[in-house]
Amino acid sequence: MANDTPDRPAGDPPAGPSTVDTLRKVSPLAIVLLGFFGAVQGAAPNIASTALVGASRSLDMTGSVQALAASMQTLAIAATVITTGMLADRFGRRLVLMVALVLGAIGNLIVMVSPNAAVYMAGMVVVGIGLGAVYGSAFGYIKSVVKPERMASAMGVFMATTMVFTLIFTFVGGTLASSDWRTAYLLIPAACIVGLVLTPVLLPKIPTVGDGSFDVLGQLFLAAGIVGLLYGISQLAKSLTSPGTFVPIVVGIVLLVAFVVWERRYSGHFFPVEILRSPVFLAALCFGFIYNFGNSVSFLQLTNLWQYVNGLTTSKVALWQLPLLFAGIVSGLLAGRVISKGISNRVAGVVGGLMTAVSFVLLALAHESTSLVGFLPGMILGGAGVVIAAVAFGNLVLREAPPEFLGPVSSSRTTFGQFAYTLGFSISTVALDRLTVGGTTDRLEAAGVPANQLSTGMDAVTVYASSGTRPDTALGQQALTDAATSYGGAFQTTFLVVAVVLVGTSALAWWLLRNGEGDAKPAHVDGAALEHAPG
Repeated sequence: MANDTPDRPAGDPPAGPSTVDTLRKVSPLAIVLLGFFGAVQGAAPNIASTALVGASRSLDMTGSVQALAASMQTLAIAATVITTGMLADRFGRRLVLMVALVLGAIGNLIVMVSPNAAVYMAGMVVVGIGLGAVYGSAFGYIKSVVKPERMASAMGVFMATTMVFTLIFTFVGGTLASSDWRTAYLLIPAACIVGLVLTPVLLPKIPTVGDGSFDVLGQLFLAAGIVGLLYGISQLAKSLTSPGTFVPIVVGIVLLVAFVVWERRYSGHFFPVEILRSPVFLAALCFGFIYNFGNSVSFLQLTNLWQYVNGLTTSKVALWQLPLLFAGIVSGLLAGRVISKGISNRVAGVVGGLMTAVSFVLLALAHESTSLVGFLPGMILGGAGVVIAAVAFGNLVLREAPPEFLGPVSSSRTTFGQFAYTLGFSISTVALDRLTVGGTTDRLEAAGVPANQLSTGMDAVTVYASSGTRPDTALGQQALTDAATSYGGAFQTTFLVVAVVLVGTSALAWWLLRNGEGDAKPAHVDGAALEHAPG
């Protein structure tokens, strides 16, 4: 694999054109292209989720195989994105980005032609590795193509562009999947081809960073630990006590502890674990938790409420989600501009967190609403709040990333985000499920249903939740009515608890940044100034 620039020791000046001269040529459209790449990665799991129903039928997937297939892409992204961030530093960010686009396209094509579930999942792994590298490379690029004082504004444009294109790709992919699931997997390769054409035109070459150890053992500890922990967390929604849940979690934690110990002691480490003691970086993770955890719970559980309680069709649910998405797009642009004009990331991130917390309270109070109007205040406030927190999250991660480890640290944003997102989905699902089952059982018992018939009633609810088939027995219909009422109460309780968690996280971030945000680390090891980069 050829380098963007010749390999050099980390402290030596870059070969060829200077960083400043190179950055004079950056197009104002560079950030838009980087946001486009963010959407390529962000939309791929959405498209895969929509197409999975058709794929599972066509490839005869069992329930357990289908669940595993649904998680392969995200597991591959989380496990490899920090490593591919390091490769972007070593071999050149633009080169790795272009190779990753090719890899992501190939993975989608493998999935498209897969004759069985095994090939399908292998293709998803390739997709995850490729598109994870695409996102990580794109995010890390931001620090090299804008002035430090314009970083927040660029982050807002990046977030807004990502959301717009994700919405477009998801809609087009879903439309394609409705006719034939295989054709849906042509969309991302087409987007990758567009990216391949535009990358050398709009993005500059970035000096490479060092040629030291690849720290293979550290990478293995990290990848295996992430896969184990994420997989175990994802199983919480099925069982809290099953060996299939706690064994992967324990193994994952042990491997991640081994990773931290190894990285601290090994002189050729590829990730600076000491950054985990930085108050600025930890505050960034708090804002990332608000964004990913809050987004996961609100977006997914609102969808379930509308489908199971309000009885909305899939197409109508998609329409009801639009205000939340549009609020995020607008707030991303505004937040970036406001921070660039002098508002601190501390203030912006905490405001975003509190807005999100208030939105959960409003949504909890509106859970019985039968129209979109009742949910609008909470959706708009929440959609804006999580994205404001996300802008502060991304901004602080890039500010704190040391130039010699820019790739791994900037890419870790995706891994930490995936943990928070999966945790939000699993914990909220468990809470809603337990509270709904308990409430439904209490209502059936109060109505005089014998204890030996309770399981029959609950089975009817389970069938409806999984297949949409309404029960035809009196007991089943009564159980379904009681479940809808209980689900609304469970939704309210869960959302109020999440609101408290978000307030606590916001307070923690405020405290961590009590001594300020410090000076932004330079973008490159040579310390070249970026004043010639376009604003």
